[in-house]
Amino acid sequence: MKKVMVLFSKGYEETEALLVVTYLRRAGIPTDIVSTVGTPDTVGDHGVIIRADKLWEDIRPADYDALVTPGGYPGAEALAADKRVTETVRAFYEEGKLVASICAGPIVLQAAGIAGEIEGVCYPGCEEAVGFKQAHEEIVHIDRNVITGRGPLTAPFFALAIIRYLAGEEKAAEVAEQILFSRVRAALQDCSCFI
Repeated sequence: MKKVMVLFSKGYEETEALLVVTYLRRAGIPTDIVSTVGTPDTVGDHGVIIRADKLWEDIRPADYDALVTPGGYPGAEALAADKRVTETVRAFYEEGKLVASICAGPIVLQAAGIAGEIEGVCYPGCEEAVGFKQAHEEIVHIDRNVITGRGPLTAPFFALAIIRYLAGEEKAAEVAEQILFSRVRAALQDCSCFI
């Protein structure tokens, strides 16, 4: 079974980070919250404290098959400034392991020197800072072994794309059913609450 690390720095977008972890675990994919801040207690962009499973210092990146960088601009900037992270992102990309980034998270891809080699999506307005070979508009984009997502409300689609990539269509459909995806899709077609 593929093993995933989701990197939590200081100031990550909590909904993106934790939703990915919980959905991957629903799929039975071993997923570790890895703190890059030297303490297991991490603090998100909105003051939510989440305890990591492991510290960066205690893991071997080679033991993982996929790496996820959540958004939240302070958190993404902190990950982008961390040479351990950017070197690992670059190595995963070159080895064909999955690299997944959402929202402002793709600035880590830029810092790792791979954004200019791929096409992807990010939070609107971050495109220039990321510098994709080509930026797209859809909510999730897959370019070879890199999955990118747009932002907080697209996190379920991003997580399902990761599940599909790592565990197959059947497992992604199973999790989609558990989270009531089809009901939400139907409700959104009739939703007038935001217009």
